[in-house]
Amino acid sequence: MNNMILAKASPEKRLFISLLTRDIPMLSAFLDLIDNSVNAALGPFADRLGTADGYVDVLEDEDVQPNTEIKLTITDQSVKIVDNAPGISLELAKNHVFKFGRSLEEENESDRLSVYGLGLKRAFFKLGRNVKIISDHIEGGFELNLDVEQWAKDTAMPWQFELASREPTEQKDCGTTIEVWGLYDGTKKRLNDGVFKDQLKDSIGKTYAYFLNKFVRIFVNGESVAPTDLQVGSNNATAHFKSNSVTCTIIAGLGTPVSGQYRDSGSGWFVFCNGRTVISANKSSLTGWNNNGLPIFQPKHRPFLGTVYFVSIHADKLPWDTTKSRINEDSELWQEAKRQMISVGRSVTSFLDKRYSDEGTDIAQSELGEVSKE
Repeated sequence: MNNMILAKASPEKRLFISLLTRDIPMLSAFLDLIDNSVNAALGPFADRLGTADGYVDVLEDEDVQPNTEIKLTITDQSVKIVDNAPGISLELAKNHVFKFGRSLEEENESDRLSVYGLGLKRAFFKLGRNVKIISDHIEGGFELNLDVEQWAKDTAMPWQFELASREPTEQKDCGTTIEVWGLYDGTKKRLNDGVFKDQLKDSIGKTYAYFLNKFVRIFVNGESVAPTDLQVGSNNATAHFKSNSVTCTIIAGLGTPVSGQYRDSGSGWFVFCNGRTVISANKSSLTGWNNNGLPIFQPKHRPFLGTVYFVSIHADKLPWDTTKSRINEDSELWQEAKRQMISVGRSVTSFLDKRYSDEGTDIAQSELGEVSKE
C-alpha cells in the first residue's frame, strides 16, 4: 500500500478577499456597514422581535421611538460610520464578529442581519486598505487597527485579527466607530461620480424602511434619510404561517397617502427579512402581479400596500441571498408566501377594481371607502 501523502489545501487570503468582494456592489458594502449599527440598536428589543407578528406589533407601537443615531461620513479619502448604539463587547468581537462564517452552535440571536457572518469584513475589504474600529460597551469593548495588505501577507493559521481591549463604559457612552481609509481607486471613482451619494441615500431609505424613525435615525454627510411609510390601514387582510424556524406575516390593505394622494412609489409589495427590505414597492410577476394571480398593476391600484415579514434567528433560513438584496424565487418558503400573498392581495385589488376605471391616476384618500364593506 502506498504511503499517504497530504496535499496542501489551506486558503490564500488574497484569493479569499478577491472572491469575497468581486461581485458585491459598492452600495451593498455600505449597507453591510450600516447593518452592524442597526444590529446593535435592536439589542434592547430582542424579546419583542422574535416572530413576524412581533415585528408588526413593534411597528405599530407609538411608544417605541428611535434610540440610536447612525452617522455616515463619506469623502474621497475615507469612509466613517459612527453610532451611539449599545456597542460590541470584547467577548462578542473575539468569538463571533470577525469569524468568516459560523457553525450552527455559534448562532447569535442578536445578529439578525448577517446571513453567513461575512458582511462587515466584506465591506471594509471592498472599500480600502486601512481599517480602524473602536467599540465601547458596558461589559468592555475593543479596538481594531488593521492594515489589510499586511494581514493578507501573513500566512499563519488560523486567521486572526489583533484586538485591544477597552474598559467597560456607561450606557450613555457606548457606541461604535468604523473608519476605512487608503481607499482603492475604484472606490474613489465611485464616490466621486456625482450620483453615488444620492443613490446611497435612496438605497438606505428603502433598505431600512422598517427601522428608520422607529429604531434608528440615519444621516449621510449630515443629511437625514427619510423612510418609506409602511403603515397599512386598520382595514386589511392578513395571513400567517410558520415553516420550521421561520415565521411569516402577510398584510395587505390601503397605504398612507402623501399630501392626500396615493403615489406609485409607495404602493405594491414590500418584503422584509428580519426587518431588512428585500423587495420594495414591487408590482411585477415576482410578487404575483401581471395576471400571475393578481391583475396587471394599474393607476387605480395605487392605494394598494402589501407587507410581508419573514423572521428567524437563523438568518440563513430566510429566503434572501448573501447580499440580502434579492429574494430566492426557488425557495419553498417564498413560494408558500407568494401563494398566500395572492390570496390576501385579491381582496384589496377586487375592492379597488370595483371603484375605479383603468384610467385613474393619483387617488385621494377621501375617495376610498372601507374594504370590509364590499
